[in-house]
Amino acid sequence: MSKIKFCITGGSGFIGTTAMNWALSKYETINFDIRPPKILEHQQYWQYIDIRDAQSLTEALIEFQPTHILHLAAMTGMDIHEMSFFDANTKGVANLIQAAQKISSLQRILFASTLLVCPNGHVPSSDTEYDPPNLYGESKVIGEKMIRESRMKCSWVIVRPTSIWGPWFEYSYSTFFKVIDRGWYVQPGQQPIIKPLSFVGNTVHMMQQLLQHPNDTVNGGTYYLGDYPENSIQEWADIIRKNIGKGKTLVFPIPLIQLMAKVGDLLINMGWNDPPITTFRLNNMLTGSHYPIEKTQEVVGDLPYTIEEGVNQTLCWMYEQGLVRNKPVSLKQQSISQKK
Repeated sequence: MSKIKFCITGGSGFIGTTAMNWALSKYETINFDIRPPKILEHQQYWQYIDIRDAQSLTEALIEFQPTHILHLAAMTGMDIHEMSFFDANTKGVANLIQAAQKISSLQRILFASTLLVCPNGHVPSSDTEYDPPNLYGESKVIGEKMIRESRMKCSWVIVRPTSIWGPWFEYSYSTFFKVIDRGWYVQPGQQPIIKPLSFVGNTVHMMQQLLQHPNDTVNGGTYYLGDYPENSIQEWADIIRKNIGKGKTLVFPIPLIQLMAKVGDLLINMGWNDPPITTFRLNNMLTGSHYPIEKTQEVVGDLPYTIEEGVNQTLCWMYEQGLVRNKPVSLKQQSISQKK
C-alpha cells in the first residue's frame, strides 16, 4: 500500500492551521498557501503557492505526489462587488482539477465549499440547487459546478461547513467570545435559537474521515459539517459564560437588540471595525436551520470533542493570546494545583 501523503491548500488559515496540526501528527504533509503559517513549527512544511497560478501549482503537486488533498484555500467576503476578487474560488479550483489529472498517486480530493451557495438559512432540496445571495456564494457555485462536471480520475468530495469556531479564528465568533468575556452579551429573547455550529477540531475530524473513508460511496457526495447533537446559541453562550465565571446572562427583547445592532452599523460607518453587534451579526445569529448533517454522521460516527471541551480549548487559547481578560476555569484550577 502506498505511503499516505497529505497536501493542504490554505493550511495557514483558520481551519487549515488545525488541519495541519492533525495531519503533521500522522502523515507526511505539505501546506500550499500564499500566507506563512500561524504556528512557527509549521514553517518548514509550508510552500508559497498561489493556486491561481496553474503552472506553479501543477509543478508543486507533481513534485510532492500527494495521495490526499484537502482543498481549503479560498477568498471570502460578504460585500465584495467584483467577481475577480474570488479568482481563487473559480480559477483556483479549475487549476487544481487540471493538475489532479497528472498526479498518479492521488486517491481523493476534499473541496471545501460554503452554505452560501443558497441564502443563509435556506436548506437546498438537492446538492445542485443553487441560489447564491452574493458574489462569494456565486464563486463557490461556479467551483462546485466545475468539480461535478470534471472527469477527474481520483475520487472527490464536497463539504459545506456550517459556522466554525475555535482556536485561530479571527472574526465573527471570536467577537462572540470577546463580548461574553467583557460582560456585554445579552440573550436575544427567550426562545432558543438552534443554529448549526461546529468546533474546529470536530470540523477537521469530519473532513479527515470523509477524505480517507475506505468506502467509495462517499465519492461525488456533498456533506454538511456541523456538530451533533446541535445546541442553541443560548446554551453555547451559557457554557462560555460559566467557563470564565461570569454571572447570569440578561435577556433582552429582540426589537431592542435590533436597535442596538443599528447603532453598531453606524459605528462601522464611523470607522469602528469590530463593534459588539451589527445587523449582519444579529441576523446571522437569529437565522437557524437544520441542515442534513445526519448524512455526515453516518460516515463519520462519534465526534471527538463535546461543546464543553471545545469551549474550554478555545478560551484557553484566547487567554494565552491576550484576546480575553478572564482566565478560564481550567487554567485557574491548573494554577491552584501547581501551587499545591
